[in-house]
Amino acid sequence: MIQTQTIDIGHVKKIFENCPNFEKIIHYEYPFGDILSKKLIDWYRELIFSANGNNENQLLLIRALDRSLYLYVRDNKYKRGLRKIITTDDLTFENKDLIKEVIKRLIEFTNNYEKKEVREVSVSKWL
Repeated sequence: MIQTQTIDIGHVKKIFENCPNFEKIIHYEYPFGDILSKKLIDWYRELIFSANGNNENQLLLIRALDRSLYLYVRDNKYKRGLRKIITTDDLTFENKDLIKEVIKRLIEFTNNYEKKEVREVSVSKWL
């Protein structure tokens, strides 16, 4: 028997509206053997599509995750720092508390990193 699956296009559109970097993130070509990048991108993909498109708090979270993963695929300094606080074992869906903890670490790291980068740019400005 053939099973069909229905997809709520409105939900998918909302997710894509809140994740402007989705294509850049999932098409990132990481080096062969880079298991953390592979798991992190797969984890991101699963997590954003499991979000409720009608829940504003969840949309805020996936926007923040999108921004974080975009920095991960574009900035090697950010990537090196993130690798120090997240391991492949952290990227699972078996434990809700662990998912929340990883999201919290990821967003905090991103916010601190962005503040630090802005500060470094403004301090190194030529007179």
